[in-house]
Amino acid sequence: MKRLILFINLIWILNLIAQQTPPVKIDGVAAVVGSEAILRSDIANMRLQMKEQNLLSPDTDDCQLLEMILQEKLLVNEAKEDTLITQNINKNDLREQAEQQLKYIKMQAGGLEQVLQLYHKNSEEELLNEITDFNYNRSLYDAMKNKITEKVEITPDEVKKFFENIPENKRPEFTTQVKLEQIVIKPEPDSTEVKNVINRLNTIREAILKGEKSFRAQAILYSQDPGTRTSGGLMTIDKTTPLVQSFKEIAFSLNEGEISKPFKTEYGWHIILVEKIKGRKRDIRHILLIPNISTKNINEAKQKLEKIKQRILDGELSFEEAAKEFSDDEESANRGGLIIDPATGESLMEVTKLPPNIYGQLIGRNEGDLTDIITDRTPTGQTRFILIKIKKKIPPHKADFVKDYPKIYQMALEKKKEKAIRSWIQEHLKNVYIYISDDYKKCHFKNNWLKKSA
Repeated sequence: MKRLILFINLIWILNLIAQQTPPVKIDGVAAVVGSEAILRSDIANMRLQMKEQNLLSPDTDDCQLLEMILQEKLLVNEAKEDTLITQNINKNDLREQAEQQLKYIKMQAGGLEQVLQLYHKNSEEELLNEITDFNYNRSLYDAMKNKITEKVEITPDEVKKFFENIPENKRPEFTTQVKLEQIVIKPEPDSTEVKNVINRLNTIREAILKGEKSFRAQAILYSQDPGTRTSGGLMTIDKTTPLVQSFKEIAFSLNEGEISKPFKTEYGWHIILVEKIKGRKRDIRHILLIPNISTKNINEAKQKLEKIKQRILDGELSFEEAAKEFSDDEESANRGGLIIDPATGESLMEVTKLPPNIYGQLIGRNEGDLTDIITDRTPTGQTRFILIKIKKKIPPHKADFVKDYPKIYQMALEKKKEKAIRSWIQEHLKNVYIYISDDYKKCHFKNNWLKKSA
């Protein structure tokens, strides 16, 4: 799930970059902030980006889009002058992040040539520079927003007043939300297959230790991790990198130049080389081998989950008890199967944001129901089976103060933060050159950008 979210974020970033140079026939400067021009094509691209992310309201006009860009440019411009911010944002780290991001997209697109064509770039270096610049500006913008709003707090009374001030006919509609529990069963390979994989990794490790082979070459030839294979298994990680905990524990237990013995994670069997230690970060290489799993074992795993489901339906054990006892997903099993959305840290999730194979199983089912056995695949392509229970289901509804308090609280807090940012902008406009072209001087901006217009 964490890898899925990282990949979705990556696609979003690269879509933004791709759209910076599309064949849009719109010319001319719409505005200038400091030394940075905003083109009419930037406004058109912003519209495309928001439409792709389902963030575009039908009544959003070019004036509103221009103001969003003006705000971002101003905050980035100010952040670049703030040494407390810039000293905490390392562009070299962002370059490494860009390299990791590009590895994933190359793997998905089928190679570098396809990626360059897709994103209208002439070379890998050009694309890497643009991803790095995008990440850098996004980091500056986020850091400046956080600095402006870090002391903004809101009381329950303010939340109540915020909600009461929304006309009843304009209160937000919330889509169906669910709280889900899962039992995951993964087919296990035969012991002989596991032994073969361990022996193979040991053979590779010995050849590398003797200097007969390089780790990079062996990873390119044999690793079954599609995200790192083409780069020779190279990854730059720290202790916050969203990887399996046991993998990180091994990686941070090794000294520079040391190679681990084969070890197991939920993805298969690995060996790790620590190539370089750079403070809190490490450049590592790893090789992943996945034992073959027979059709017989796959079928047995599905049958096992079907029997577990029947025992739950017969009342022999609760879903929570079954998850703790049988589920192969250790993280959710410890919570009785409860699924936590890693993007929000919450268990209540909107159904429209769930993977299609799970979303489809929830249609027509009610609170307390079990799904059919769902066939799923891990990021490395291994088959697994999932049974889901709908622990809680909240149908589509208009915002209710009591029922939806956490969401309303967040909306009220964001509104207060937005007000703080507007106040900050008004205070800082006098220090920055702002130009608005004649075509946009009739816009009704929230901030008084026109006072600074030439």
